[in-house]
Amino acid sequence: MQFVLPLLPLETGATRRMTTLHLMLALVLCGIGAGSFVLYWFTTISPNFKHAYKPFIWLGILSFLLGLGIFAAAIFYKNWLREGKRSLSLRILEVIAVLGASGTFAFAGQAKPAVLFGIIALAIFVAALWELRKPAAPQALINEQGIRLPKGGIIRLLPWTEIDRVLVRHGILSIELEGNRLLQRNLLPGVSNDAKSIEDFCKEKSAEALQKRVPDW
Repeated sequence: MQFVLPLLPLETGATRRMTTLHLMLALVLCGIGAGSFVLYWFTTISPNFKHAYKPFIWLGILSFLLGLGIFAAAIFYKNWLREGKRSLSLRILEVIAVLGASGTFAFAGQAKPAVLFGIIALAIFVAALWELRKPAAPQALINEQGIRLPKGGIIRLLPWTEIDRVLVRHGILSIELEGNRLLQRNLLPGVSNDAKSIEDFCKEKSAEALQKRVPDW
């Protein structure tokens, strides 16, 4: 016998990585901004430049402000950022900003930073494509071996020898483990599950496994 229970997604490692990438890009953009300010100042005093290279000051202002905005969104508005395609829109804005930095340095005759920022823009584009992929729907699988639960991109098997009791109540799957441990996962709403059959099956399997845990005296 086997039961499949659709679960609500957790805040997965992918979500945390998405936020981390935004924060990293925010720091990169702030760094580009600060560096552009320094380069603009250098062009004002260097004899190698007839006049200050104004694209550096505009790149500095835009990059620094965009970096601060992305940082604020990733820290204080994480839930808002995950809604719809807002994260993708921000990724596109990040790609455009870094490509702008690459073009600015290329026109200034600085090939190495131009290539570096071009590579960073490509990496952001790849990250955006990766975030677009549709993750598999999480589910709990209950069978003769135990209960399989997704966690951090892998499937974890909880054998019956570790399970004391299983409850399916109020849209929550509760698994009581030996050592007074408790695991709970929210079930996908709108999906009907035969709670009594699931609990009876789990009770039977836990009782069978208990005989293996209790030593013979």
